[in-house]
Amino acid sequence: MKKVFLALFLVGLLTVVFAAPYNTTIKVLAWDDALTQALKAGIPDFEKATGIKVILELVPSGNLLQKIGVSVGVDRTDYDLVTVDEPFVPALAHLMLPFEQWTQGKVYKKPHLNVFAPNAFEAAQWAGVFVGMPINANVYIWITRKDLINDSKYRTEFKSKYGYDLGVPKTFKELRDMAEFFYSKGIYGFAPFTKQTEGSTAEAIFMFESFGTSPLTVQGGKVVVSLDEKKAVEAINFYKELLKFSPPGALDMGHSERIAAFNQGKVFTMFQWPALVPQHEDPNNSLVAGKIIYSAPPVGPVKGAAIRGCWVLAMPIASKNKEAAAEFAYWWASYETGQKLIPKGFTPARSDLLLNPNYNKERPWFKAIFDSMKNAVARPRFTKYPEASQIIRNYWLAAISGKMTAEEAVRKMKDELNELVGKQ
Repeated sequence: MKKVFLALFLVGLLTVVFAAPYNTTIKVLAWDDALTQALKAGIPDFEKATGIKVILELVPSGNLLQKIGVSVGVDRTDYDLVTVDEPFVPALAHLMLPFEQWTQGKVYKKPHLNVFAPNAFEAAQWAGVFVGMPINANVYIWITRKDLINDSKYRTEFKSKYGYDLGVPKTFKELRDMAEFFYSKGIYGFAPFTKQTEGSTAEAIFMFESFGTSPLTVQGGKVVVSLDEKKAVEAINFYKELLKFSPPGALDMGHSERIAAFNQGKVFTMFQWPALVPQHEDPNNSLVAGKIIYSAPPVGPVKGAAIRGCWVLAMPIASKNKEAAAEFAYWWASYETGQKLIPKGFTPARSDLLLNPNYNKERPWFKAIFDSMKNAVARPRFTKYPEASQIIRNYWLAAISGKMTAEEAVRKMKDELNELVGKQ
């Protein structure tokens, strides 16, 4: 009998020693798409390894900011982790625990900043402090028709007319030349984004930055209007030039219209967000699957720029389960979890995944993401970003559509931004 009790005692002791280090529950708020649905499928493994029960609430991305606004405060929170779209980090930063204060993790190691793609962590920065951790590398990449630039007839004709080799456009001059050339061959040279949505703000910032100016910048701790009128007008006029070589309905093109035109083989080159690339590589729905070269965007007259739009995983200061929340964040950001999520459409923020040779064979756009992140630029870092975005978008669209002259649109954009900044 003593032996039986001894055996039971040892079993109990081993159970205590090797039990999962936590016994708690955390709530996580994230956007709802195929990626986060895939993440949900892996949660049982995380729960088994840590003893942390996870309640993952998924809502449409367009509703996240409002949801966080009513659920997270300085003294209370309904969630232990929330995902924040990069432009809204400044507005929520005061509610979030700085990353340097996150615990190290007992089961999953806290990742060092250098494992992430260049400039990815800047997505989580406000006022010199990282208030979260980037969870994906969302940035403009460039897509170009490989079959067209490899066509010997096109190559000969292009070089005869322009004096240099046809290829992936590396500069805005080459982009304009190649767009014009293919338009003359019955192929649209470029596909813009011109819907009255956030995507048009991103296009405006991409163009402004490439010409060497920014609508808003932080100077001395304050947000100031910094748009150079001459450079802004040049950016608008260049974009209007590209519109000449774009498909019909070019002034009302969003994601669905651009994807359809490119997949039907009607467009030579354009920017794209990484999450949408698999639609171009689906042979059941795309005539150009396997015929695309991925690269960083062409360089403007002043510099290269690629609009960044990472999702940031942030921890409310008011969370009562900070250690457990950090474990979940580190699990999500781990190399092993990334390996499981990539087949579901995940765009990792880690360099070791983006540059993995095996993944680049299947997903050649991963290397383009890494290269684009080197020149990544943010949309204006401002607590009133939604209002600023609307102002920029309104006048950008008015200018490229010809409803206003470029000069008038830029002046009014600056006037309204100055008015908004004055309300800080």
